[in-house]
Amino acid sequence: MKVALPLLGILLAGCSLTYEKDQTVQPDQVPQMAFQELHQTGMKDGRLLYTVETGAAEVYQTKKQMLLKRFRFREYDSRGTLASQGEADAAVIDTSSNDARIVGSLKARSEEQKVTVETGGLSGGLSWKDEDRILRTDPNTTVKLSKDDGSQIRAQGMVLDLGTNSLQLEGGVQGTWTPETKENANQGAPPPAGPHL
Repeated sequence: MKVALPLLGILLAGCSLTYEKDQTVQPDQVPQMAFQELHQTGMKDGRLLYTVETGAAEVYQTKKQMLLKRFRFREYDSRGTLASQGEADAAVIDTSSNDARIVGSLKARSEEQKVTVETGGLSGGLSWKDEDRILRTDPNTTVKLSKDDGSQIRAQGMVLDLGTNSLQLEGGVQGTWTPETKENANQGAPPPAGPHL
């Protein structure tokens, strides 16, 4: 027995119980700020521009990014009237440009044009280029547009250019869309919805 104890001590001293790689976290992987149930309001010259509510938000200052999870947005026109609103699973906002990468599903509505756009599922995604005001789906992201009059159209992708007020649907386009008449026409193409964060 006397021999076994020193031998056991030598064996244990020679063994390392740490089998993992160095778990050092890089500084840009740690958020500088984290929020639960965040509500943000954008104002300019005393006028309400937008509101954003999110289940969780993380700010990464070194990467100039804000991560939003389960968020809702509302955008207001120059009269303070609700112009568009929507919700999405998650987004990564470039805080230097306000460009955004939206992941998962998105549902947004233009109140003025009475049009709703929905994109689908966990594999879907969109990108928003704020300066150009272009909302573009990833390839093969299901898109559904619907109007209050019952019109509905589906596609496998879209490019919505709010700068030129044009909409391009891509792949497998199907459905019906009632054209506007002079009596009910609003200028523009459906739908002017996009995160203005």
